[in-house]
Amino acid sequence: MYMKKNRYLLSIAITLMTGVAPLAAQTPQLVHYTGTELSNPYEHDGQLSPVVGVHNIQVVRANREHPSKENGNGWTYNHQSMMAYWNGQFYMHYLSDPKDEHVPPSVTYLVTSKDGYNWTAPEILFPSYRIPDGYTKEGRTDSAKDLDAIMHQRVGFYTSKSGKLIAMGNYGIALDKKDDPNDGNGIGRVVREINKDGSFGPIYFIYYNHNFNEKNTIYPYFTRSKDKGFVKACHEILNNPRYRMQWVEEADRNDPLIPLHKGYKAYCDYTLPNGDIVALWKHALTSVSKDGGLTWHQPVERAKGFVNSNAKIWGQRLSDGTYATVYNPSEFRWPLAISLSKDGLNYTTLNLIHGEITRMRYGGNYKSHGPQYVRGIQEGNGIPEDGDLWLSYSVNKEDMWVSRIQVPVQLEATAHAKDDFSQAEKLADLTDWNLYSPLWAPVSLEGKWLKMSDRDPFDYCRIERKIPASKELKVAFDIKADQNDKGLLQIEFLDENSIACARIDLNPDGTMLSKGGARYGKLLNYEAGKSYHVEVILSVSKRMSEVFIDGKKAGQRMFFAPVAAIERIAFRTGERRTFPTIDTPADWDGTLADAGEQEPLVAYSIANFQTSSTDVSASAAVLNYNNYKHYVDYFNGMEDENIAQAIPNSEASAWMEKNIPLFDCPQKNFEEMFYYRWWTLRKHIKQTPVGYGMTEFLVNRSYADKYNLIACAIGHHIYESRWLRDSQYLDQIIHTWYRGNEGGPMKKMEKFSSWNIDAMLGRYLVDGNMDFLKDMLPDLEKEYSRWEKTHRLPNGLYWQGDVQDGMEESISGGRRKKYARPTINSYMYANAKALSDIGILLDNPEMARKYGMKADSLKTLVQNKLWNEKHQFFETLRGDTCAAVREAIGFIPWYFNLPDREAQHYAEAWRQTMDEKGFAAPYGLTTAERRHPQFRSHGVGRCEWDGAIWPFASSQTLTAMANFLNNYPQNDILADSTYFHQMELYVESQYHRGRPYIGEYLDEKNGAWLMGDRERSRYYNHSTFNDLIITGLVGLRPRFDDKIEVNPLIPADKWEYFCLDNVSYHGRNITIIWDKYGSRYHHGNGLTILVDGRPAGHSEKLERLVCKMN
Repeated sequence: MYMKKNRYLLSIAITLMTGVAPLAAQTPQLVHYTGTELSNPYEHDGQLSPVVGVHNIQVVRANREHPSKENGNGWTYNHQSMMAYWNGQFYMHYLSDPKDEHVPPSVTYLVTSKDGYNWTAPEILFPSYRIPDGYTKEGRTDSAKDLDAIMHQRVGFYTSKSGKLIAMGNYGIALDKKDDPNDGNGIGRVVREINKDGSFGPIYFIYYNHNFNEKNTIYPYFTRSKDKGFVKACHEILNNPRYRMQWVEEADRNDPLIPLHKGYKAYCDYTLPNGDIVALWKHALTSVSKDGGLTWHQPVERAKGFVNSNAKIWGQRLSDGTYATVYNPSEFRWPLAISLSKDGLNYTTLNLIHGEITRMRYGGNYKSHGPQYVRGIQEGNGIPEDGDLWLSYSVNKEDMWVSRIQVPVQLEATAHAKDDFSQAEKLADLTDWNLYSPLWAPVSLEGKWLKMSDRDPFDYCRIERKIPASKELKVAFDIKADQNDKGLLQIEFLDENSIACARIDLNPDGTMLSKGGARYGKLLNYEAGKSYHVEVILSVSKRMSEVFIDGKKAGQRMFFAPVAAIERIAFRTGERRTFPTIDTPADWDGTLADAGEQEPLVAYSIANFQTSSTDVSASAAVLNYNNYKHYVDYFNGMEDENIAQAIPNSEASAWMEKNIPLFDCPQKNFEEMFYYRWWTLRKHIKQTPVGYGMTEFLVNRSYADKYNLIACAIGHHIYESRWLRDSQYLDQIIHTWYRGNEGGPMKKMEKFSSWNIDAMLGRYLVDGNMDFLKDMLPDLEKEYSRWEKTHRLPNGLYWQGDVQDGMEESISGGRRKKYARPTINSYMYANAKALSDIGILLDNPEMARKYGMKADSLKTLVQNKLWNEKHQFFETLRGDTCAAVREAIGFIPWYFNLPDREAQHYAEAWRQTMDEKGFAAPYGLTTAERRHPQFRSHGVGRCEWDGAIWPFASSQTLTAMANFLNNYPQNDILADSTYFHQMELYVESQYHRGRPYIGEYLDEKNGAWLMGDRERSRYYNHSTFNDLIITGLVGLRPRFDDKIEVNPLIPADKWEYFCLDNVSYHGRNITIIWDKYGSRYHHGNGLTILVDGRPAGHSEKLERLVCKMN
């Protein structure tokens, strides 16, 4: 049998030596860390900010004084855990010795759990193994006598192709406590099957070290098994080079079975999307295999940027396709941290998993402080039902722990707490809380209470809520203590570096104190079993905390440490630990006094935990204005501020921080223009004697109305400004127009065509302020009636001169020509439709019907009379004759969704946007078709609308295009790529002399602003841009109901990420995230919608997504 075994392994070795192609000469990219976060070993947690919702659960607590089945019969060296998820439950096995590492006897224990929180008592999986007396190692004079083997294995489970779970162990030999059992002079590797009913199959050897074989060992070789499926599974293991790589330390030296003969320790690996295998060893050594693990790139080097000593590092591809490494990022075995990568090679983050280092109760050979030898679930060994990252490890090489890290791994909290624990059925539901739950100091749920119990003299219970970093913070919760004569609860308020600025203590003498510097302020004497409602007001600017108990102020203290912001609230049933330190000796062989004893039980509970912030930035969930402030600093310095209105440049940044949505994307000219257009919009807010107004030109114009206001672009102003968070600006701007002239409308407002009523309804779709709309209704009906009286033609259409449309010197119109243009007729349709919708909202059916009929009549007239069937386009009607010229105004009907959705022939008009003889030009969409003989024939300098590009028109056409793509059946005419391309041109056109610029109009071929050096043209407020970004590009489609609809018009392969944040919509704060790989914002890969920072909708694709407000 031994010869058969040798021939089998020899065949594998020959395959290794002869059947492997050499590695490519090109050096592959290796694992590296490019992040900036580093760990500080002076602190147990490294001063790292934790991930959100990590749950640390103790599985086994060593206890030599009171041995039991639950603690592994009193053995106190417990280490090197392995995990699998199979048959709907977790499996973890680990090494155990009575006291010391490498000192026998030695066994492998198995524990299991269905939920990861409640574990079975340890059961011996691989028992101790007696070494034959007289065995010795080459070069030694001593030999084995009544000596047991040392268990040590770097790999623990294999799930076969047929679904069998195979456990693995290894028996090594240490002739004394300093002898190395992993020197290749051991006995061999064993396997056994774990059955679904929890029973174990027989133990077999799968590998013999030299000097051992079936004749001098107590277990047979696996081929002796009568279970063909088991034998086949063992063959699969032997044929898998990734498993054999994990045998290298215990296997015979230079055994050809092992792919890479190097003394690197604690191998683990994971697979990249291209099939490459990435390997990691202790010291963060790394390499790549391109042939499934048969050969490896050399030299094997340290992963650049990684900090890791002689400790295990674990790497794993997560269920969302991102990658994680988990390790001790220091020269010590603390803390335990996680680093993330989108591609499995470039790691960019570093955050805390486990930073609690308790006292080592039982010293011993090679025992080290801290959470160490971390392993997750190896590829092929199951994916937990929750899809999360589960880890196992030891603390101090005596207690066994597991951690659950949510996937996607969330680094920052996006919503303040509003936590009702009665809604949680189990601890796993507390996904916003970080839990540290030792067996003798567990976290538990009891109705509405989250309970912290503690009877452990060497450890404590800790719960922690991460929140959005806040400078002005209110924290509220109910609290009760089961006792007031013992125990300690400390409540800390911490920053991202784990620096506590304030603390509340519930002391064993029954006092509740607030810490401030070296002294404390007494808050009250608390009673056992009594519930108290606590509110804490914390101010970074004042460096002060105020505490209110049951509605009454109980005390205030100065912060005892300054912080920039508060991101965590922690509850801990014990004092902060500082031992061990970086100077603590590495080796200790003692036992702490009363190491196995318990203290009297204490318990504390909290309920109704809530936080809120009055920070300016509190409404943003993901993005931070300070990361975009540099744009404003640049804009402010671009040129002299020769005209300042209500909000000068010096106040621009503060105003923008309070008022605007935030936008992040990889194409920085889009991002820059987004902030530039808010910066310029702010310039036009003017304080008048009757409230705020909004100008079109900064310089005074003789033809303007009062306060230099011009009515032409009011619709644009409303659509753009509806996204400002502070409603007073647009409220007053509208009131100034309609009531700012001795209580009536501005005198010259009637000089320009208007879609103001539609725009105000569009504003309502964003803010939901029905009271404002209802208050404005009489003014709006008067305006509609006025247009009916002054501009209605006998045929039922409306007339307008092109200059009164703001479109003078056009091909189709004239300054005094009363032509039926697509502009005013679309506007009047939209205004009637808006009034009808307002009637529905106000439950006024008569009003709804009245204006609905007007809208329907106009719709029919526009389609019947303004549609030129020959040109397949909406055109101006001169009397009874079409003007026979396609102009950009022909797209305006879609701005208001006027054309019938079922009438596909209208869609043909959009082909002209892609035709260079139509409207397509190098710098955007022209205002007239380029093929027309009168295109650009009116000269330059007189505001010609005969073909040059006007942002006023670009805004209308792009809004119309977004409506067409969103609201109409699609064929092969347009796609999101068309919209994106035109938006790209629109962005690129808004530069002059290399700087952001918005003016009147520009040349379609070279992008030159035709009046770019005229003072009046600078900052021309005559168009929208950010409304296009929000409703078109990102695709937030305002609706009447309380659903959120998002349909980004961005090709899926164009941007890997974008985020629109801090959007005030229907009284809620909306965040829209596209993160192709989940590595930019860490909220998962795909499209995600957050409402008030909480997930409301998700799609893995960049597609239309509709979800309810949560």
